[in-house]
Amino acid sequence: MYTDAEIRSIGMACLVKKLGKVDTERFISGFIKDSGNYTLARRELYDDLTLDEVFESASDYMREHPLSPETKARLDAYKKEHMEG
Repeated sequence: MYTDAEIRSIGMACLVKKLGKVDTERFISGFIKDSGNYTLARRELYDDLTLDEVFESASDYMREHPLSPETKARLDAYKKEHMEG
């Protein structure tokens, strides 16, 4: 029989293997909004990663899930208004 910590660890590993880190976080966030420990959940997901690995994962996600034309237009408008001299 597994301990509670072991079940969480095994379950997290299964989710990450099947969904990837970003979609695992999205899945878990549906369960912990306003009732869970946000910091602990993030540590379980990211503590073993370097900054380069987090960046690579985010970059991979953006390549696999490009912004919609509407979102890209809003982002471009924001950048133009707030980030250009």
